[in-house]
Amino acid sequence: MKKNRLKFILSFLLILFVSMLVSACLTTKSKQQPIQYTEEESIPYRVAILPAQYMVHSENSTVHKSALVDDDDRTFVADITRSAMYNQLAGKGYLPLQKSVVDNLLGGGGDADAWKGMSNKELCTLLKADGVVRINISSADMITAVAFDLFQLDAEVEILNSEGKLVGKWSESASKRRVSVPTGLFSLAGTILEEVLSDPSRRQMRMVIYDWAWTLAQMLPDSPKGPKLPEVVSVDTNVDNKLFGVGKRISVRVDAEPGLKCSFDIGSFKKDIPLAQTAEGIYEGFYVVHEGEKAVDESLLIRMRKGNGIDRLWIEAGSLITIDGELPPRPEGVTGHAGKNSVEIFWDVPLAKDIEDFIIEKGSDPVGEFEVIGRTQSASFSDAEIVQGGAVYYRVRSMDNSGNLSAQNGVLKIIVPQFDERELFGELRGVLVKGNYIISLPVSVPEGANFIILPGTRIKFKGGARVDVAGYLTALGEIRAPIKFISESPKAGEAIKGSEGINILPGGRAVLSLCDFSGFNMGVSAAGGHAEIRSSNFAGGGEYAVGVSGMGRYEFTGLRISDVKTGMVLSSGNGSVVRSSISNCTTGISFSGGNSNITENNIFDNEININSSAKLVVVDNYFGTASSDKMKIKGDVLVKSILDAPYPHGRKVILVDDKTVTPELLEKKFDLLKEQGVKAFHDQQYGDAYQKLEEALRVKDDRDIYLYLSYTLLALDDDARLTQVLSEGLSKYPYDVRLHQLYVRRLLNKGEIGHAKQVLEGALLLSPADSNLLYMKDYIDQIIGKNKLSNEPVVNGTNATVSPTNGTGEPQNEIKKDEAIEIKSAIDASKSKEPATDAITDENK
Repeated sequence: MKKNRLKFILSFLLILFVSMLVSACLTTKSKQQPIQYTEEESIPYRVAILPAQYMVHSENSTVHKSALVDDDDRTFVADITRSAMYNQLAGKGYLPLQKSVVDNLLGGGGDADAWKGMSNKELCTLLKADGVVRINISSADMITAVAFDLFQLDAEVEILNSEGKLVGKWSESASKRRVSVPTGLFSLAGTILEEVLSDPSRRQMRMVIYDWAWTLAQMLPDSPKGPKLPEVVSVDTNVDNKLFGVGKRISVRVDAEPGLKCSFDIGSFKKDIPLAQTAEGIYEGFYVVHEGEKAVDESLLIRMRKGNGIDRLWIEAGSLITIDGELPPRPEGVTGHAGKNSVEIFWDVPLAKDIEDFIIEKGSDPVGEFEVIGRTQSASFSDAEIVQGGAVYYRVRSMDNSGNLSAQNGVLKIIVPQFDERELFGELRGVLVKGNYIISLPVSVPEGANFIILPGTRIKFKGGARVDVAGYLTALGEIRAPIKFISESPKAGEAIKGSEGINILPGGRAVLSLCDFSGFNMGVSAAGGHAEIRSSNFAGGGEYAVGVSGMGRYEFTGLRISDVKTGMVLSSGNGSVVRSSISNCTTGISFSGGNSNITENNIFDNEININSSAKLVVVDNYFGTASSDKMKIKGDVLVKSILDAPYPHGRKVILVDDKTVTPELLEKKFDLLKEQGVKAFHDQQYGDAYQKLEEALRVKDDRDIYLYLSYTLLALDDDARLTQVLSEGLSKYPYDVRLHQLYVRRLLNKGEIGHAKQVLEGALLLSPADSNLLYMKDYIDQIIGKNKLSNEPVVNGTNATVSPTNGTGEPQNEIKKDEAIEIKSAIDASKSKEPATDAITDENK
C-alpha cells in the first residue's frame, strides 16, 4: 500500500513538473500598462526613429542584465527592434523616416556618436522631423544551451516632439523559454516543444521582438495626421537562413486583419509574389529558387492593400537574401572497388571554391531511387553496408554552401563478389556475380532461362555434381579474371567420383570463353543443342575434356587440353575444331561420326593424336612430324595437309601418303568416289551412296554428283539437306534443266506451287521443247485453274484445295496425292538401278 502511494505521489510530481516546463516555453509578457493620455496637438507625424541603445546598469543593480556578449548579436537585436518599431508606427498613422536617411544625417558631421549629445529639439531640426523616437533596451538574451533555452527582450520607447516635449514613454517585455530534461517522463517536455528550437536562433529572437513591438504598439497613440493602415499582428519569414539554393523556399506568413490583398517582393529580383489567405487574417506564400537564378543581398518587402485602396508596406528587417541557383561542378573520375567488408569509392575534386561537401547516394537499381548514405569533405568514401554476391549502384555529387547539388555524373556500378563460399542448387537463372561457389548435387539451367556467370567467378564441383543446360548458359571470363570450374579431388581412401562439369542437352546452348576446367571426369558434354567454347583451358581429369554425343552444332576455338584420357570425343553433330592445342593425352581426338572441320590445330605428344572409326578429312594441323608413319593417326583419316611447325608459325605441307597432291591425283580420287557413290545408289545402299557422294563433292563440284546426291537424299527423306543440295547445285549450274526438273518436283511435293511455277518457267527458258517440263506446266496450270474455280484460299501465290482430314485430325492436301505419283516415278527408277530418264542421262545425249 505504501509503495503504491509513493508511486502515485511521484507520478503526480512528474506530471506537474512537465506542465511547468510546457508553460515555461510559452511567450511571456509583462502586465500591460494603462494607456497614457496624450494631447492630440503634441503627437508628431513625421518621426525619426533613432538607433536603439542599450541601457547601462550599475553592477549592484537588481535589474536583469543582458547576456548578449557577441557584438553581432547585439547589433542584430538593436536593428530588429528599431525596424519592428518602424513597421508598427507606420501602421498607426505615423510617417517614419527611412533608416538610411536618418543614419546618413546623424553621421553627417563625421562623428558617428555626436548626435547622442544633441537635444531632442536639435535632433528634430537636423533630421527635419516633427519628432524623434528613442528605443532603450534594458536587457536582451539569446541563450541556446543543452538543457535551457531563452529568448528575451525588455525595452522602452519614448516619443518626443519637435519642441522637445515628451509625448509618452512606454516599456514592455517578451520572452520564450524552454527547459529540456533528457530522461524518463521529463523528456516529454522536450518532445512537445522540440519545434521551438527547430529554427535558427535569430528567427526565434526575431519573433520575440515582433511580439514585443506589437504588444507595445497597442499602447501607443495614433497619429491623427496619417491614414489608418491595415493592422498587422505578426510577420513570420525564414529570411534569417540568408542563403537559398535550388529548390529552397523563401517563405512568408502574415497575421493581419482579414480581407487584404497581400504579396511580397524579393528586392528587385522578383516582385508581386502572391500571399494567399489560408485562414481568416492569415496570409501565406513562398518562392522556390530555380536552377540558374542569382541574386545577392535582396530585401524582403511585404505589401498589403485594403479594399479602399490604402496600402501598407512592411520592410522585413535584416533580410539580406542571397539566391544561388548555380549548380556546383560535378565530381569526375568516379571509381570504386569492393572488398570483403566494404566498398571504397574515389573521385577527383572539381576546381571550385564554393564546394562544401560531397554527397554519396546509393541505390539497388541504376534507374531506381537513390538514398543519401554519406556526406564528406574528402575525395573518398567507404560503404560498410554491403551484401556479398550482388550489384550496387552509387552516385557522387558536389554540394556548395547554398545546399545546391551538382548534376548527376552517371552511375557507378560495383559488383560485390561472393567472398564467402556459397552453394548453388536447384534451377539456375539470372546473373551469378563474381565469387566463390560450390555445387554438391546436379543443378540445371531450365528451358527458356538465361544464366550468366560473370568474370572472376570460381565454382567448385563435388563428386557427382554437374550443370545440365536446357536453356542458355553464358560464361565469359576475362584475361585477368577467368572463370574457374574446379572438380574437387577425392579424399584419401575414397573411390574416385569424377564430376561431369557442364552437360548441354538438346535444345540447350552454352557459350564459354576464357574458362579454366581442372580435374573433371567429363569437362563439357554436348548431348545436343549448341556448344561454343573459346580460349579455354582443360587440365587433368578422367574420361575426356570435351565430348559431343548428340546431334547439334559445336564450335571449339582456341582450346588448350592436356593430361586427360581423351582430349575430345566427337561422335555426332556438325561443327569445327580450330586453333586449339591437345597434348599429353592418351588420345587427342576420338572421332566416330558427324561432320567436323578440324584445321589449324596443334595435336601432338599424345599416345594417339587422332583415332577415327569413320571417314575423317583433316587439313593444316601440326602433329609433331611431317612423316605419315609418325603422325600417330589411327583409323580412316585422310590427312590432306599438315603444318611443319606448331600453328601459327608452321608452313603448310600438302600430302597424300607422303606424296604431293597433284590435279591428276585429285581427279583420280574424285572418279573413284563418284563411281563408288553411283554404284551404291543403284544397289539401293543409300547410306553408303550418301557418304561417298558427299566426299566426292568436297573434292570437286560436278552436276551428276548433285543429281545423284539429290535422289539419294530423296530416298533417305532428308528434306533439309535435299533443299540445301538442290539450291547449291542450281546456284553453280543455273542452266542445267535436270536440276530444275528435280527442284520443281520437290517444290510440288512440299505444296509450294507458286514457287514451283516460277522455277519451271525459268527451266522452260532453257529448254522450251522439253516434254517433261511441258507436262509439268500443264499439270500446274490445271491445279491453279481448279483452285481458282473453287475460290479456295491462296497458298504461296496460288490457290490450294484442302480435303477432309486424313484420319489423324489434320487436313490433307489433295495436291500432294497427285504430286506423289510424279515423284514416285523417280524413286522407282532409282530403286530399279536406273535413274528416271528425264533426270539423269548421258551428257552427250
